[in-house]
Amino acid sequence: MKIKQKKLNLQDVFYIGYLYLIILGIVSDAIFYGIFGVSYLNYTTILDALISPISLLINNWKISLFLGLMFWLMYLYFTRWMFKLYTYLRVKKWYQKIYDIEKWDKKHEELGKKNKIIPGMMFIFFLLFISMRTGMGIGMKHKYNTKEIIPNYTLVFKDNTRLDVRKVGQNSAYFFYFIPGEKVITATPIADNLKQIKVLEKAKE
Repeated sequence: MKIKQKKLNLQDVFYIGYLYLIILGIVSDAIFYGIFGVSYLNYTTILDALISPISLLINNWKISLFLGLMFWLMYLYFTRWMFKLYTYLRVKKWYQKIYDIEKWDKKHEELGKKNKIIPGMMFIFFLLFISMRTGMGIGMKHKYNTKEIIPNYTLVFKDNTRLDVRKVGQNSAYFFYFIPGEKVITATPIADNLKQIKVLEKAKE
């Protein structure tokens, strides 16, 4: 007896999307900052985790374009190209000797269902996003370990002291940065310590 699957309503979709973004934000930021030896979970909140992936994509159009293109290509592959390729290969004798055609016919039929494609695409996007953040962290660490750290922000503390730093990231409570000459990230509470955060006009990479 087949059990009829319950269709998700709008509230379920929002709830799943909410959890997805939180997990994506927590895992990607934990990996990114972990590369620099920072235990990010000690500095974040649920709201920060929820906003983090969205903020990253909005503020970095190149990353958004790349992920969007990759996601679209994979969507086309799983909805069209994969089945065309399989249809072409399944009649080849060498392919039939390697694979159980009847078994793979059933698998491709299952993969073609929308309720299978969407979770699969979400998982692939998750892997893409995590891989991208890992690459960003490794690349940034290598860059700052081998080149001079050039400040791009000025922090004005509540006692009016100033400090030129290289920003790494920021959430609702903390500002993460490198101090030129140091190889470790500093995390400063925004509300308790900072009066102003100024962008340097002639910041250089």
